[in-house]
Amino acid sequence: MDASGQTKRQLRVAGEPSAKRTKDSVQTKTRTETDLELLVFGADEEDASGRLFSKLGREQGSESPASSDNENDEDDDSDDNEDSGEAPLFFVDTERDQQQVESESEAESEDAPSEADEPAAWEDDDMQDATVALKSKARLRKLRTEEDEDSVSGDVYEERLRRQFEKINPVPKWAASDDSDRVGSDLLQTSAPLVSRTHVQLPSSSIDIARVRNANQAAVSQSAVQSVQFHPSASVLLTAGLDKTLRLFEVDGKENQKIQSIYFKDLPITSAQFIRGGHEIVASGRRGWYYAVDVEHASVTRINGVPGRPLKSLEFMRTSTDGDRMAFMGNAGQIHLVSTRTKQFVHTLPMNGVVRDVEFTNDGNYLWSTGLDNHVYQWDLRQNQCVSRWHDPTVFRPTCLAISQDATYYASGDHAGVVNIYDARAMREEAQDSTFFNVRPFKAVSNLTTAVHGLRFNHSAEILAVYSRKKKDQLKLVHLPSATVFSNWPGSSSHLGHVQCVDFSPMSGFMAVGNDAGKALLYRLQHYPTY
Repeated sequence: MDASGQTKRQLRVAGEPSAKRTKDSVQTKTRTETDLELLVFGADEEDASGRLFSKLGREQGSESPASSDNENDEDDDSDDNEDSGEAPLFFVDTERDQQQVESESEAESEDAPSEADEPAAWEDDDMQDATVALKSKARLRKLRTEEDEDSVSGDVYEERLRRQFEKINPVPKWAASDDSDRVGSDLLQTSAPLVSRTHVQLPSSSIDIARVRNANQAAVSQSAVQSVQFHPSASVLLTAGLDKTLRLFEVDGKENQKIQSIYFKDLPITSAQFIRGGHEIVASGRRGWYYAVDVEHASVTRINGVPGRPLKSLEFMRTSTDGDRMAFMGNAGQIHLVSTRTKQFVHTLPMNGVVRDVEFTNDGNYLWSTGLDNHVYQWDLRQNQCVSRWHDPTVFRPTCLAISQDATYYASGDHAGVVNIYDARAMREEAQDSTFFNVRPFKAVSNLTTAVHGLRFNHSAEILAVYSRKKKDQLKLVHLPSATVFSNWPGSSSHLGHVQCVDFSPMSGFMAVGNDAGKALLYRLQHYPTY
């Protein structure tokens, strides 16, 4: 073969691929390309589409790509015929590994701090270095543990404030119980009433009482508070005084916000009380007229005295909260009755001596009155006549009287500071034989040194408040039926001032004290859980 022919053959071999190389290149197609060709050109469509979508639906947990690569390196031909070794293009994550979820939840529970270990949101480091003078303000003196204690550190001051707050606002039993689920299941296993009506007797040794924010802190009176009275059903307190202003406060022991105030330009108020179940207020003074305030309609009406009875002063007024009568004490032992609805004159009850005080029973059917002759009268207002009268020779110039709501006890105070307490049940037994009889008290309380000016029973007749206006801090609380005076209150740090009036809330949760400084002091009686 010549040189030119050999050269042409070499060029042909170099420029044209052989059949064997072409076959090898076709055989080296990837599995993905093969599947795509089968799907597009329709050759063995059922088998191709089945193999392709089986890969799309393969979940995590099939063979790993590493094992598939090892098989491809070892044998390309076997890889063409077997699908199990191929790595998927993507996977559908339909469920998480259960073990992974459990491990994550355990890690979160370990990382999350417990409620007890959780630090305070903010701590004042300067409180430890601070010093608080407990004698600088009257409100801080109650935090002292000893009388001569003057100052404490900041952290001790904070701790005592917390104890004082917990004392005034104790944790309810249901909130302090750790076994709430068991308590709830026990309630469902019985048909007994959910609310127990049993009453725990008030201890006679000491009374648990705490001073709270003044009832009229939002609007202090500009003169002595002559009248304080709680609304019979709502958490409202009435205050009135010689500054000619009637004020209403919402009582909660914390804010005691003012609701309304009414100014009477021509009436210094000496007596203000709720009537008609709390729907109306009457206010009187040393004038020949008085005012009626409709609470619901916020209207004020001036009433020119008692019709047909020219009285120059109506300062001595007593009302029945739920009854339909109110009484004005006049001269020569006369008691004038007026209708609470029409404000018209009804009847005059005559006494033999000068009338000193009158008091309605809780149902409004009876009126009791006392005079300078030491006689006490019981009037039946349904018949407007005296049904009983008795005499107590131990009283010296009576000044006031009071009747418990259940008519179990009645008390009278005199000019010498003595308070006589009577058992009304024993008196009724004596009254069956005669309409007039002598009576003796079962207890005489002599803790006041000046004339007694007021008496007030609480709703359960367990406490009798007695006070005098002549000297400072002349207020005592008497326990019943033992008729003993609570020795732990008031104390040397109570600072009551000259007490002018006292009243208990409907369920004895609060006690209000009006004094000559224009303040309505408010106290929380811890023994009684509700207002």
